Amino acid sequence: MPPLEHLTPDGSSSFPDWCRWGTDQLLADIRKTRGTDDADFGAPDLTEGIAHLEAARETLRRVWPEAALETDLLIRVIVYVQGCAFRSATLRQTFGAIYLGTSSVESTPAAFEALLHETGHHALYLRNFFATFVTNGDVVIRHPLRPDPRPVSGAVHAAHVLARMAYGLTRWAATPTAPPEVTARRDDALRRLRGTITALEPAAEWTDEGRRYFDGLLRWEKELTATHLP
Repeated sequence: MPPLEHLTPDGSSSFPDWCRWGTDQLLADIRKTRGTDDADFGAPDLTEGIAHLEAARETLRRVWPEAALETDLLIRVIVYVQGCAFRSATLRQTFGAIYLGTSSVESTPAAFEALLHETGHHALYLRNFFATFVTNGDVVIRHPLRPDPRPVSGAVHAAHVLARMAYGLTRWAATPTAPPEVTARRDDALRRLRGTITALEPAAEWTDEGRRYFDGLLRWEKELTATHLP
């Protein structure tokens, strides 16, 4: 596989048009959500962020190699941006790229969590290309991953990525060298997963395949929560 690309909107010709289109879409969503006219994204210093990202990839290979392989297969470009308290995102139209804000690469555990999160979106986009999970995906509800109301289909994505984050962080937390931040992030992901499932259960209208998927996710959440949360 070719090496992972690292890009930032520095105004040079090395920042391709599709990246500019993607960051413009993200800015438009932020402005719509907040009702403000946030400034354009800036270009962060990549040195420390890339170091944390690469350390997170190595950790993922060690503690959950299957997830690391999935990331290596699906993610080809990392776009780093600074501003608007932006954390991370995936856009279907730029599949294969993930967009990371400075907070997502401020530490190795943060980058580890962001990789699990955004690779999860990629994986579920692929699954939903071949199978429909919900029949009322456009109905709007609230869930803990986003401050604004979002469609049921988005809440399914939230539950999916939170489950991956919680499980991956659990595996890392079980190693003797894991920093305390890993456990804190795992517990936060589990609490938000429980909240997202609580929002989905009365709202989502599942297909048969979607129901099987959700039942599996429920079992995963219950096992993790029973083991790691009071």
